[in-house]
Amino acid sequence: MQEIYRQSGRFLAPLLVLSLWLVPVQAEQSETRSLTLVTTLQSLLLTGENLALTPSPDWEALRAVYRERPEPLLWHAPTGELSDAGLELLQFILESGRHGLEPRAYHLDNLGNPLLTRAQRIARNDLLLSDGFLRLARHLAQGELDPGSVDPLWKIPRQPVDPGALLRQALEQQDPVAVLRSLAPQNEDYQRLQQALAEYRELADQAPWPSLPPTPLVRPGDRSPLIPLLRRRLAASGHLLNDGSEDPTLYDPLLQATVESFQHQHGLKTDAIIGPDTRAALNVTAQQRVAQIRANLERWRWLPRQLGDRYILVNIGGYQVQLVEQGRVQLEKRAIIGRPLRSTPSFATRITHLVANPTWTVPWRIAVEDLLPEQKRDSEYLLRKNIQVQQRGEEGWIDQDPAMIDWTGYNRYHFPFRLRQAPGDGNSLGRIKFHMPNPYSIYLHDTPAQSLFQHPVRDFSSGCVRVEGIRELAEHLYTQADGQQQPLGEVLDARQPRYLRLERPIDVFLVYFTSWVDLKGKTQFRPDIYNLDAPLTLALQQLHHRPEARLAYREEQSRD
Repeated sequence: MQEIYRQSGRFLAPLLVLSLWLVPVQAEQSETRSLTLVTTLQSLLLTGENLALTPSPDWEALRAVYRERPEPLLWHAPTGELSDAGLELLQFILESGRHGLEPRAYHLDNLGNPLLTRAQRIARNDLLLSDGFLRLARHLAQGELDPGSVDPLWKIPRQPVDPGALLRQALEQQDPVAVLRSLAPQNEDYQRLQQALAEYRELADQAPWPSLPPTPLVRPGDRSPLIPLLRRRLAASGHLLNDGSEDPTLYDPLLQATVESFQHQHGLKTDAIIGPDTRAALNVTAQQRVAQIRANLERWRWLPRQLGDRYILVNIGGYQVQLVEQGRVQLEKRAIIGRPLRSTPSFATRITHLVANPTWTVPWRIAVEDLLPEQKRDSEYLLRKNIQVQQRGEEGWIDQDPAMIDWTGYNRYHFPFRLRQAPGDGNSLGRIKFHMPNPYSIYLHDTPAQSLFQHPVRDFSSGCVRVEGIRELAEHLYTQADGQQQPLGEVLDARQPRYLRLERPIDVFLVYFTSWVDLKGKTQFRPDIYNLDAPLTLALQQLHHRPEARLAYREEQSRD
């Protein structure tokens, strides 16, 4: 049965169908009567809670659906044969693993109990197929887990779904598969990640990947006893092909290029040096990568099914920003996101304005935790940063001279000031800010610290998202606005703060992903910097007792 869970079911499904229904029909068809089936079905509906089934069916929803249907059986003919729609639903359940779901969660193990009479078996199978549809509808449309239970940074509400109404729709159309398919995320990112899941499952079914022991740093050109093991490890995962090295212990140019490609795929510094970070990534097993991909497929199902024809996707875990139009990525930029203690949450909003030459009103936390200690150490710090100090008076905020303030008397519990940084090249927001209303005071903006974009791990901010080359993105959004008279360059050159309303506001989704497939078709993995993969994979494992999720949790824990 495990093989059924891993495979598409294309060849195994007909055999399973034959074993569950067709043979009993041929052997016992004469002794089955429609009245017996109806009576048995009604009895099960009345006493279903007494059945020891895992998962437990939603008996209230089943009663509501069956009560209003004219036909007693929804997926079988009156004589007991499985209908075409029932066969299609069973096939979809078998293939639900393509979504990173577990077929057992939809009663696959409960179907076709040989200890029951034929009438009991058909009636129960019909009910279980209906409940399997209800569960699949919920899981495809909303995910298996409540995101708030495993991810405290997830702030995107899930779309409401009515599984009972969807089941009625499927029955009316006699096409359950079309209805279920429409509930899964409708974008190529999800579909590409499904393909990646299939590929890594194949790798996980093969021999385990070799593990690399701790060693001193190994650099290109070195000879090391680690190199043969490294070659086997990269060959096992399909990274190293046609390795014809004459000296297997030499770190030669072909191996160097392979390691650099591996490092790029895993968000590491592409220096070809085998150090602790690269070795840790190499020692993650194929089963753990399967669990990681499944976790990210679950995150996709937490999102709205349709993100729209035009939107910005901020991949928090991947440090990148994409502008998507008509399902195609038009621009892709590197990003800097919040460091772990000031994490960037996953949320959805809309960009309504561009702010050219913005003034930065320093958030209270940054003011008391970052800038106040700097000012205490250096009395000219705020002046050098062109940061104004204001204190509230009877007529509003009044400018203060920072040199005249005894800063030693102030702390996070007593700080009656507002700090504002004037526009300019040194402004922490840079030259452009995207205004997008949200309760977290998080925005997309420029930065004067452009060198930070060269780091592979870019968690340097206090929560906001800094975007490399943001002007190109701003030009794209600004020039699409109707009636704009002044070019963006002229507005920026004026060096004065100015709000520029977008004629076409654009939706923004900030989402924490640690695995995705890039525009070149390469499956990407990133370190779980916010430690959100571990509780998610563990929760999924507890639902279905998946061994690879348990392994993934141990692997993440071992890095701490």
